[in-house]
Amino acid sequence: MKKILSVFCAILILACMLTISSAFSADTDFVVEDGVLMSYTGTNTSVTIPSSVRVIGESAFENNTTIKSVKLHSNVYSIGDRAFYGCTSLSTLSNHSSVKYVGAFAFYDTPFLFESTDEFLAVGSALVSYNGTLSSVTLPDSICSISPYAFLRNKTITSFKAGDKLTSICEGAFYECDLLASVDVTDSVSFIGADAFYSTKWLENSTDFVTLGDDILVAYNGALSAVSVPSTIKQIAPNAFYGNTSVTSLNVPSSVFSIGARAFMNCANLQSITLTNGLIMIDEEAFANCSKLSCVELPFTTGLIGKGAFINCSKLSYAFIRGNNVVLSKGAFAYCSSLEVALMSSDVASVSDDAFASCTKLSAISVPPEIIMISSKAFSSGCDPVVVCDKGSFADSALSNSLNVSFNRGDCNVDGYVDVMDATNIQRYIAKDIDLPLYNLAFADADFDAEVTVLDASYVQRFIAELL
Repeated sequence: MKKILSVFCAILILACMLTISSAFSADTDFVVEDGVLMSYTGTNTSVTIPSSVRVIGESAFENNTTIKSVKLHSNVYSIGDRAFYGCTSLSTLSNHSSVKYVGAFAFYDTPFLFESTDEFLAVGSALVSYNGTLSSVTLPDSICSISPYAFLRNKTITSFKAGDKLTSICEGAFYECDLLASVDVTDSVSFIGADAFYSTKWLENSTDFVTLGDDILVAYNGALSAVSVPSTIKQIAPNAFYGNTSVTSLNVPSSVFSIGARAFMNCANLQSITLTNGLIMIDEEAFANCSKLSCVELPFTTGLIGKGAFINCSKLSYAFIRGNNVVLSKGAFAYCSSLEVALMSSDVASVSDDAFASCTKLSAISVPPEIIMISSKAFSSGCDPVVVCDKGSFADSALSNSLNVSFNRGDCNVDGYVDVMDATNIQRYIAKDIDLPLYNLAFADADFDAEVTVLDASYVQRFIAELL
């Protein structure tokens, strides 16, 4: 009898272990890269996020119809776009107080979102959805971030107010809230996403330069062709001038440190831009498809040129690329079919894949020896420039097998020699006594600072003196 009882107990314990293992996840079920949960491969209904995870990545659980509950670790601070999209059984999310950001459609089509009766449905300090019916809404102080589309197409809200705890209003937060006429937030708001107030009375009734929060330019409702951004502005929000066909020239003051994604995309008549020191970031596709833009001269403070920042600017003929450890992202100048020359300063840190893809007229580019990361695919799809660089430099070793390289920096007249005539012609060019073909500028920029000045003439003179 005791033997039978022992066997029965063993079977019962094994069954319990199997039940527990089927209900809760093992760490091996999680694909984690540098703290980002990329995907979940398990089949359990209850999932506990491991301590190694800081971010729930984009689409990590998308369309997982098995999971019913998720327990976050206190290390998780961000949940990416579509992270739990289509998880039609997910009704419980616990231990989420550490979360500060929730991406677009992160909980779309989940019972957690659509069965909630909370007026302010929040995950951590991020408002995911507003389920109330009030016309005047005051945000609780516990909310620091309004997630994308949190008030999407709300047809009752007419006014919105938030205190100094709110720091970000994400993409499409009040999208098509047609009756929203009053917005009252403090300068604690340091980020406003694309189309955050699209099709609201507040935006439509605002004139000229529409600003909000910490001096963020949300939109331009004016009709001027020559636009000078006010010196009080610190950021130009994503999509602020999107598709504006009136603007032909743009002056951005030194107060502006960031130009948001697609801020000037499809500004079909924009011909010239003036960017001044103080600007740090030009986000992705900021000037994409500006088909009449003729030249770009970046300030020395630039730190990031985002993905496709100037993609398909088909009339762009030259680019002076300066910055402070600037990163030239993928496709930054791709499909600029008229681009003839690009000068890069020694403060450019890296040049990514396809940065100049399909720039079929790019004849010359200067690459300083300080640049230690330049993709062999930066000049792809018919882009075949002469690379002016130093012998033995990273550019020489990375590009000499696929492109023509020249070590004659300072050879202003491109005759194969660096001599006194080059110094003379550089000085005459500076004095506007002569013009130089765009191709020659890549050689004339002898000191690799992405501009042709008297310092280049001095460099050539010193070089000649050393030869003598």
